[in-house]
Amino acid sequence: MNAQDNTRHALSRSVRRALDMCLLCAASAFIGASAFAQEPVVDSAHSQHQSVTPAPVTPAEMEDSMQMPAVDNRPNEEPEPVLDPSEAMDPDMDMGQEPESEEPTQAAPSAEMDMESMDGGSAPDKSSPPPAMDMGSMETDRPPSGARDPDAYAEGYEYTGMPGMETSDQIAFGYVLFDELEYLSGNDGDGFAWNMQANYGDDRNKLWFRTQGLKVPGELDPTSSAEVLWWRPYSPFWGTQLGIRQDIGPDARTYLAAGIEGLSPYRFKVEATGYLGDDARASARFKASYDILLSNRLILTPSAEANLYSKSDDARGLGAGLGNLEGGLRLRYEMHRKFAPYVGYVWEHAFSGTAQRRRAEDAPTNEHRFVVGIRVWL
Repeated sequence: MNAQDNTRHALSRSVRRALDMCLLCAASAFIGASAFAQEPVVDSAHSQHQSVTPAPVTPAEMEDSMQMPAVDNRPNEEPEPVLDPSEAMDPDMDMGQEPESEEPTQAAPSAEMDMESMDGGSAPDKSSPPPAMDMGSMETDRPPSGARDPDAYAEGYEYTGMPGMETSDQIAFGYVLFDELEYLSGNDGDGFAWNMQANYGDDRNKLWFRTQGLKVPGELDPTSSAEVLWWRPYSPFWGTQLGIRQDIGPDARTYLAAGIEGLSPYRFKVEATGYLGDDARASARFKASYDILLSNRLILTPSAEANLYSKSDDARGLGAGLGNLEGGLRLRYEMHRKFAPYVGYVWEHAFSGTAQRRRAEDAPTNEHRFVVGIRVWL
């Protein structure tokens, strides 16, 4: 029992000591706070060297500072400028003293304007239309006096085609091409052949001349002829031709010629011409060629030609129908764009009535020719 009593007394003494220490600390804190509240304000002469202690904030002031500021709905009022804290703070001001309030800003005038003060005290009538502009002086079909004629050139000058000032479609150009000028050797003997064309004019009208033929010993090919044509374009790559054709050789005939020539898709050069003679004899000639560029200078040119006749011509050894079909293959080397030697091979076959007449004369219906020639254009 004595041990239990001693333990209780020891605990009681420890509790009393703890309570005494708590009361002592509370009293010390209260005395320090009272002394801090009664400390005098620092003089302004020493404010730059000593820190300024703010006054304690009361619960009422804290509640006022937490309230939301009232929204000012006054129109046309400029917002108050925001000042820098360093500029707004007065170092001589007592932090415990509230700053003096500025004079209240005068309210902006109302957005509603007094319309009676304008235009003599009466507002304009929006329902009435605006006054019409007088257009009488502007509505006229005649130019003002002294105005120059808009359809005439300056000081009466008119375009006269001044030399050296023409556009490209107004300039006339000339062109001469010997497409085939060759020596040949075949089963019908040696000889020579030609195919030449020339034209002169502008881009709208050209005078066109072309001729072709073949001569072997003792015989002139019945397809030899010369033509004079008028050329007119009807598309960027095609043109029409109208003129006359004159056969070359014995028993020659004259024909009215009409046809087209141009560059087809895939760059095939095409000529198709129809002919009408004086005795209603009609014929047609079709030619086509294509340049295959093996290099910039070495060019292989396959060509084809066909002649058709509506009536037989015994004097020239031609029968009705498809007269002949000719195919050629020429390889040229362009030493210059205007000059190119070539070699080639030509095959020709006669058909229908023309073939029968050749057999009757004991002449071959098939001809094979090796050719050597030059291609020149001026």
